[in-house]
Amino acid sequence: MREIDDDFDVKLGRIGNRRVKRATSYLRRIRQEAAKAGPGGRSASSFTGSRIGRGHAQGAVLAGRGRSQGQRRVVIKARIVRIKSGETGAVRAHLRYVQRDGVTREGTPGELYAGEADRADANAFTERSAGDRHQFRFIVAPEDSAEFADMKPFVRDLMRQMEQDLGTRLD
Repeated sequence: MREIDDDFDVKLGRIGNRRVKRATSYLRRIRQEAAKAGPGGRSASSFTGSRIGRGHAQGAVLAGRGRSQGQRRVVIKARIVRIKSGETGAVRAHLRYVQRDGVTREGTPGELYAGEADRADANAFTERSAGDRHQFRFIVAPEDSAEFADMKPFVRDLMRQMEQDLGTRLD
């Protein structure tokens, strides 16, 4: 039997990065930081990020119109979580996250509530959602949320409208 003697060279760094990075001169770094800091000399980038993602065209049309009474801009972050059959660990972990300390403006723990009740039972919700394959989680952030004393009526109205649009009951 013959012995195989392969040379193995370890190359540290990013995968596929074979170039050696040149050191940036001190003067160049000073110029870059000065350009970032404010006007004078070079102009700032015209990139604003306003055209990234879906809905740019609709957003541009709506931004051109004045908002009428009862309208507000809202940012909604949606996340779909797949739940494996019979496993409620992800649901319980999310409920603990919602109820953690420091959620409210006063720093108190978050509270679970339903469309008709100011308090909801986490265990009952977990039992009701045991057969669900997916959980749809939304973070709702209206631009004027600082003016709300309580966000519950706003969220309840939003959920009622979602139920009407989807034609199903939401929990």
